[in-house]
Amino acid sequence: MKKIATLLGIVTLMSLTGCATQEYVRSQTEPLADSIGKLENKVNGLEAKEAQPAKLSDADRAMIRDADAKAQKALDELNSLSAEVRKASEDAIKAQEAAKDAETAEKKSEKLFKLEQKK
Repeated sequence: MKKIATLLGIVTLMSLTGCATQEYVRSQTEPLADSIGKLENKVNGLEAKEAQPAKLSDADRAMIRDADAKAQKALDELNSLSAEVRKASEDAIKAQEAAKDAETAEKKSEKLFKLEQKK
């Protein structure tokens, strides 16, 4: 019986001192909830800014247009020069073939000349 009374006393004592009241818990968590709310607002604001595309000034747009025009002009010149190089290469090949043909004709005419001389 003595053990039951002691046990009952300990349980009663623990129940009175060990539990926090709702008011205490609320007073401790409200500042945290406010801080968390402020941080969430800041995060949402930063995410919204990040989602928006960067706004370009008129000067930036003009520089981009100028760069595009210069790049297009360079590509056009490159294409033109490329076509000229191809044509020059084709002409060089034709000239080389003509030189070989002339060399062959020269050799044939030398043979003919030698044959004519023997007669």
